[in-house]
Amino acid sequence: MRNSAAVASTTILWAIAAVLVGQSLGPQTPQPIHWDFEVSADPLPVAAVEDTFSKLDYDVSHVRRGQAVPRILVRTIPDDLGQVPEVDRRKDLFLAAVLPLALAVNEQISAEREEVKAMAEKIALGRDLTFLEQQELNRLAHVYRVIDDTDDADADKTPPDLSANDLIDELMLRAAPLPVSLVLAQAAEESAWGLSRFASEGNALYGQWVWNDGLGIIPKSRADGQTHSVRAFRDIYESTLSYAHNLNTHRAYSAFRNVRANMLNTTGRLDGFALAGTLTRYSGRGQAYVSSLRNIIRSNDLSALDRAQLGKPGSTSATAT
Repeated sequence: MRNSAAVASTTILWAIAAVLVGQSLGPQTPQPIHWDFEVSADPLPVAAVEDTFSKLDYDVSHVRRGQAVPRILVRTIPDDLGQVPEVDRRKDLFLAAVLPLALAVNEQISAEREEVKAMAEKIALGRDLTFLEQQELNRLAHVYRVIDDTDDADADKTPPDLSANDLIDELMLRAAPLPVSLVLAQAAEESAWGLSRFASEGNALYGQWVWNDGLGIIPKSRADGQTHSVRAFRDIYESTLSYAHNLNTHRAYSAFRNVRANMLNTTGRLDGFALAGTLTRYSGRGQAYVSSLRNIIRSNDLSALDRAQLGKPGSTSATAT
């Protein structure tokens, strides 16, 4: 049984107005995300998801050829995905469900990144930030854990040892999008292409551990005396948001952020295959984990999806712009 966010019967919502989902990358007020379509059910059958994708002419193979991705929110992995006999069909369905989520998360991060860039440009011109701009800068610094909430609980004030430029420099490292190929590869690896117990019971696609959390899912292989569990989520979009926040803030992934910044500064593009090499600390498997991610990216042509874009809000045809 999936979490309580799911509805009692199969429902496909073809939204006339936007579906605005205000889930946050961090503890502060988020920007709303615009969804044109939502697939929500309990249980959620493969047929309902595939029917919706078909009506939108949405297929990952079309995206690889340049078609934009519809703004469709699939809240959970289909309950009967494991009953689909064709491996390629299962994989394509999984990728098509997760791809819009990865792009929506990147859209939200990019909007916050543009805010930071605008502040940096203003300071570079010798102009002071307004009180509201300074508040927003401090808010983002808390969201991205540049300022630790335990060190400075007042989000309206900048710690005395950090200037606005210090905050901006660090935020430009952290408030940056993720390569879609890497997001999809980690979702596939960590959730066994959506078939894992953690994905089924807790919408957990990325294997994020928590400690002493009564709501987490306890691994069957957990040894006596250990207290970790796998974090559960309301839906797979929230899981993707949390995963992105983890890569963008946790000290274990500082190498990922530094290499990503260099890519953005030199080419303006992200290479998920290369960035996978910075994630040896994401799993106890170390380099073997990196090799697995790279094999998934290579064998499923995920690098082509690094160029994918969401369609314009309100578009029912998902035509690229």
